Amino acid sequence: MNGLKRFVNIFFSSYTIASLVVAIFNYSYYANGIGIEWIFQMALLCFVISFLMFITGIISEKISNPIPQWLYILIGIIEVSACVILMGGLWYQWFPMSIKWILEIIVIDLIIYFAVYGITFFQEKQFANNINKIIKNRRKNNGKDNRS
Repeated sequence: MNGLKRFVNIFFSSYTIASLVVAIFNYSYYANGIGIEWIFQMALLCFVISFLMFITGIISEKISNPIPQWLYILIGIIEVSACVILMGGLWYQWFPMSIKWILEIIVIDLIIYFAVYGITFFQEKQFANNINKIIKNRRKNNGKDNRS
């Protein structure tokens, strides 16, 4: 999947999953905190996070020694949590800046991060499988693949 498609995929997936997770938590705590302003704030937050991940992906591709997957995931989690704490906590004031709230936010960030990571992983795997099928069919049609 090319960079722009991946960026758009991460943005919409993260926005959808984050909105659902926050709605579930609001419903669980009988809170009434989701309004029009929040919807746009969440969209901007997800856009910023997606953009940072897009830039991180470009930088990691440019490095001659690829970074291990676990480090890439750790960097992504730090990007997500830093954005949510800075934008959500300090700028939007969605939550108080206390250790209790920051830890809860990090747990929610982990849930959202791995859900989006899983969706992106499966979509990229499907994309790769489709490309492999096209290559196999072209080889077969050109007489270069006699295994079938």
